[in-house]
Amino acid sequence: MSYDILESDFNKKLSTAYQLSILIGMDSLVYFAFDTNNNNALLLRAIPYAQAPGSDAFSLTDELKKIFAREDLLGYLFRRVKITMPDIQPVLVPARLYNEYEKTTYFSELMGQGRADAIQNDEVEELALQILYPTDPALMAVLKKQFPTAKFYNNTTPYLLGCRKSLNEAQTHNLYAHFTQKNVYISLFEKKNLLFSNSFRYQTAGDVLYYILLTYNQHNLDPAQQPLNLSGQILSNAEIFKTLYRYIGELKFLPFPSFLNFSRKFNDLPAHFYFDLFSLALCK
Repeated sequence: MSYDILESDFNKKLSTAYQLSILIGMDSLVYFAFDTNNNNALLLRAIPYAQAPGSDAFSLTDELKKIFAREDLLGYLFRRVKITMPDIQPVLVPARLYNEYEKTTYFSELMGQGRADAIQNDEVEELALQILYPTDPALMAVLKKQFPTAKFYNNTTPYLLGCRKSLNEAQTHNLYAHFTQKNVYISLFEKKNLLFSNSFRYQTAGDVLYYILLTYNQHNLDPAQQPLNLSGQILSNAEIFKTLYRYIGELKFLPFPSFLNFSRKFNDLPAHFYFDLFSLALCK
């Protein structure tokens, strides 16, 4: 799915006042810019890859190089550049238990011996968490060459910060499910405290239903009473939505985040679709 939204207020001569946020997906690259002075959304462009990259990260780097070569906007000088890495399931470690010198041990089963410089950690002070995830050196080299001042994050980091910002404080619990092409990210808050967060690979709507109902069950929540907030790659005509609708009393798509301002030009964009991309505005 491709989108191309450009506000008339966008001025390349003022790009040093803008933040550029980039979501590197496994089927497309999406970038978004807003004015840091007034938080007005200025542009969003979703670019499907010419060829779907396989499991080999080098094919992804090839696609990105082609996009960087033809997208002039990505060559402008921005005040801040923040990038979410591809759909990589992270490990969440409470800050009080985190040891910088042992971070490779969290991925020992996935990466064998691994390399310390191939694992990145995002510190999320608001949730007292360290979010760890492996990175591909070849991919990082391409991104750092194109964006030397960029900061990088796992997509779980902006997602959780966005969830916390969107909490309905009238409710004791807020439950969220965020969808990417291959994973569903489920998180549960009690007031402002994160009680649960995990990601699961799925292939069918039944897989998603199982993981979500399991979360309800494990935390003694009633699917008929506790709403489920949805974001990411899911629409109301999708089989996953229809399946969830049969078992959960209230499904709610997250609106555009209140910490950014969107004009009518964004009305054709499903507000929940790029929740993690927009929430990069909250990352430090």
